[in-house]
Amino acid sequence: MLCLAGGLLAADRLLPPDMSRAEKQALLMQDMRGEVLDGRVSPDGAWRFATKREAVDPRYLALLLQVEDRRFWVHPGVDPLSLLRASFQLVTRGHIVSGGSTLAMQTARLLTPHRHSLRGKIFDMLRGVQLEWRYGRRGVLDLYLTLAPESRNIEGIRAASLLWFGHEPLHLGSEESALLIVMARHPESLRPDRHPQAARAAVARLLATQPAEGWVRRGAMPYTLHIGHAVHEAPGPLLWQWRKGVRGVFQTSIDRRLQASIAGILRDTPPPSGGTWAVLVARRDGSIAAWQGNAGNDCSGCAADMITAWRSPGSALKPAIYGMAFQLGLLAPDTIIQDRASHFGGYAPRNYDRIFHGTTTVRTALQRSYNLPAVRALDMIGAGYFAGTLDAAGIGLKLPPNTSPSLALALGGVGITPLDLGRLYVAFANQGVSRPLSLDWPVEPAPGARLIGARASRQILSILGGAPLPKGRVVTGEDRVAFKTGTSYGQRDAWAAGLRGDWTVVVWGGRPDGTAVPGITGLGTSAPLMMHVFDILPESGTLPTDTMPVQATLSPALQKLGEKRGPQIVQPVNGGRVECFAEDGHVTPLGLVASGGVEPYRWLVNGVPLDTPIGITPSWTPDGPGFAHIALVDATGAGSSVDIRVQ
Repeated sequence: MLCLAGGLLAADRLLPPDMSRAEKQALLMQDMRGEVLDGRVSPDGAWRFATKREAVDPRYLALLLQVEDRRFWVHPGVDPLSLLRASFQLVTRGHIVSGGSTLAMQTARLLTPHRHSLRGKIFDMLRGVQLEWRYGRRGVLDLYLTLAPESRNIEGIRAASLLWFGHEPLHLGSEESALLIVMARHPESLRPDRHPQAARAAVARLLATQPAEGWVRRGAMPYTLHIGHAVHEAPGPLLWQWRKGVRGVFQTSIDRRLQASIAGILRDTPPPSGGTWAVLVARRDGSIAAWQGNAGNDCSGCAADMITAWRSPGSALKPAIYGMAFQLGLLAPDTIIQDRASHFGGYAPRNYDRIFHGTTTVRTALQRSYNLPAVRALDMIGAGYFAGTLDAAGIGLKLPPNTSPSLALALGGVGITPLDLGRLYVAFANQGVSRPLSLDWPVEPAPGARLIGARASRQILSILGGAPLPKGRVVTGEDRVAFKTGTSYGQRDAWAAGLRGDWTVVVWGGRPDGTAVPGITGLGTSAPLMMHVFDILPESGTLPTDTMPVQATLSPALQKLGEKRGPQIVQPVNGGRVECFAEDGHVTPLGLVASGGVEPYRWLVNGVPLDTPIGITPSWTPDGPGFAHIALVDATGAGSSVDIRVQ
């Protein structure tokens, strides 16, 4: 006996069952309401989802075992009584009356399909015993529910219930259950969409053999066929999830109705010449509500999904640059900054309109998207620090090969995907905390990474809420959208990213192959489409503003002091002339004095921060005569500035 058991164990290990068919799963994506969005068959071309008996109506299971294997829970995978009965009927009647196959034997044949023969029957018997040995009766039942043929390329009870009836198999009616059972026996001849009369007749015959009580109903067969196939309304998200290894039935955060509405808008909106559109809509919690990676336009590369494509953001990263400068105390919204021709090493950026606007404020510079102030701000915080902070917050940047972060980041000299740009702008709505954008539904709480402080985030939104609107657009009050546009070098990409309430919308327009589209701009091309998308979004709160309570590590008394009176520069006086250079060449440092606001202070001269140790009176030693811009920022982010002439 021990030798027999040892031999069986050795055979089980040397000849394990081939489980590859059961492991090859399809992917069916549903929207947040459970409506089918899109799907993709398994690698071997089947609609197949792993199915557990707990997910199937118990009454279906009872009918299945009653019809296919009454002694399923007692035999070891082969039913000797059924085999004796089948053999006796074959001998006495001269033809096969019943097959004698158990569910374990049928499952063995479904795992490794083969032609019906005596050799194949013996193989199924041995495999049936092996399957119950390895996985138990419950495991065998789960395998059958996963693999049962249900016409066409549909396999398994869950796939059949979803694709034939449009609902999960946990609530199957009597006729639906009977149809799935008879289809598994004759998948093609009882296919209900092609042979409806034969299918209904088979269902009626099966139910007629069951007791006329409980859930089994006589008479009309009220089951109705649903779609029988998967629709294709979200190919981009489908591919994204597939590449991540997601299989089975996956309920997403996408709103199918919103997805369809945006698809209609894109069809009706002429794309950039020779190009296409991409639109991403996300909620404040990071869930993706709509994903349109392309508009179905006919152009080179238009079949690609642009939501995950690397593109130059143009000026769309400027809010993050200023936000970090606010967070570090280097700048404030009303800090005076210069928009003048400057050289940063060998880098000499220009504005898009090739006009320099002189003295301005950070607020105006960001709203008008001036380039020089943004480059100055990035120079203050450091390009490496900026790129590293975004990376630590989960926002990816793609630098040109063999390069390191440089000041060109401020003007789009880097790659970013619309998906990551959406994550950046959702972080502004979340008080500066970056969380992954996800298709999971319900939303799974995810730890966030601090990008900038809450106050800096509100300051950025307050500034962006005053950005110039697209031509012909008027938005006031609760309809206000905080947004930023971007146009990449050479007019290859037109961006618009905006926030309102709980919603963030990112729009990209251009040619997928990266060639230029003369005349496109973020404000003129993509911003109108972004506003159109906001028009169809439901209201959900208002934008945070810079007047909201300060969330910082300051005491209430200091907060009140900072709100009551911002910092003021006492010395030097705005517009004054300061004698620092003597005739003998000696240079006298200029002392800097401030009052009000909340210490510690941070001083900047011509945009460059002064390194002043705590407890030391700040001073500045000019390197030559001329005009100088001196700015002061306190611990709350408030600031003031003066312009002087040094002699």
